[in-house]
Amino acid sequence: MTVSKRADYGKPRVLLVEDDEIMRTSIEDRLRLEGIPVTSACDHMTARRELASGNVDLVVTDMRLPDGSGAGLFEEVCRQHPGMPVILMTAFVSVQDAVALIKAGATDYITKPFDIEDFVALVERTLSRVSDTHRVELTDARDGKFRAGSGVLGRSPAMRRIEEVVARLKDVDSAVLITGESGVGKEVVAHFIHHNSRRAEGPFVAVNCAAIPFDLVESELFGHERGAFTGADRRRIGRFEQAEGGTLFLDEVAEIPPEVQVKLLRVLQEHRIERVGGTASVDLNVRVLAATQVDLEEALADNRFRSDLFWRLNVIRIDIPPLRERSEDILYLSRNFVAEHARMMDKEVTGLSAKAEASLMGMSFPGNVRELKNLLERAVALCGGRQIQEHDLFVLQPEEAGRPEGQRSLREAVELSETAAIRSALVQSEGSVSKAAEFLDISRKNLWEKMKRYGIKR
Repeated sequence: MTVSKRADYGKPRVLLVEDDEIMRTSIEDRLRLEGIPVTSACDHMTARRELASGNVDLVVTDMRLPDGSGAGLFEEVCRQHPGMPVILMTAFVSVQDAVALIKAGATDYITKPFDIEDFVALVERTLSRVSDTHRVELTDARDGKFRAGSGVLGRSPAMRRIEEVVARLKDVDSAVLITGESGVGKEVVAHFIHHNSRRAEGPFVAVNCAAIPFDLVESELFGHERGAFTGADRRRIGRFEQAEGGTLFLDEVAEIPPEVQVKLLRVLQEHRIERVGGTASVDLNVRVLAATQVDLEEALADNRFRSDLFWRLNVIRIDIPPLRERSEDILYLSRNFVAEHARMMDKEVTGLSAKAEASLMGMSFPGNVRELKNLLERAVALCGGRQIQEHDLFVLQPEEAGRPEGQRSLREAVELSETAAIRSALVQSEGSVSKAAEFLDISRKNLWEKMKRYGIKR
């Protein structure tokens, strides 16, 4: 047996679709022996469910399936997962059909019966290209670049929908309000909106409104003239002017003082500013994106935020759900972060162990994606091997934040395992509690009770 030498950039996963149980099991076993993560399906319907989990990078399918065809599955992959490679397994008599699909965009085909060594070599060559593409996606994400359909924002349906919205905003300058808890990635989405727009060549200027001293907000945003106030010994260009021709991102916009809110509204309406202490108007060509973790409707009711400003900013609304409500993204993001941090630290850390991944799936992440990224940065920095183990996730952590498996109580270990299993089953069942209960071999009522106990949502 030859051990796979492919680079493990986030462990690209194979979905094997084959209705012959003996052949399916044989291929699965061989791929696993080669260190290639694989899941399988016996028909089109099961394959569709696996694809919906967002945990597939390569599809290998037979041309003939009991409830459809490999051609039909290929067409569905093209529609729902553009860019995902598909390898076709075909009998000699169907080679002509396979060749037609190659011309339509399928990656390759192999004729049955085939030599297993040739099959593994084909899969590994394809996976190496997936890894190369994945490296490009990681680079694009770090550089703020966006490619519609790449899934770079996440694999969950919620993040896929946000990606679609970002793509549709390419040729418009409408204001966008991005909401969500702290750490969900509001500024990341803002970056993608900017870099996917016609303003991409212009500056992206981010302002954390909560970090500006109360009495300096107006000067920070609009600038000031020399002598405008004590200490103003020279003219200062504000953030709006710095963003000329590009995008201004107002993070934590709800923290802007009421007296400045009215001036901000006027700027958004008239597209011009006056510097503090000045009399001349300065015309602007700036797109404004805003974000907040505050419930602005509640702030409106309490008169802490102006309703006219709210409606001016709330032209297009993007709500980013917390990480605990999109568990499909946890492992996808984790693998990305491990690869990114390993590259930046020049460490040969290739991924996470199965127990480490199960542990991540069992965590609630109150700090959302930011907490996950910081956790994995620390794990990569302190990891002593090529693979992050479960105990690496909790090094230097407070005792209550998590402990290695051997130091947990039996109750904690059971709860962690049950939480991970339930979340995984819900992903596989596309949120269907009934199907998830079948996967877990428990009653629907029992599953509902456990979901309520652990705070798990569909």
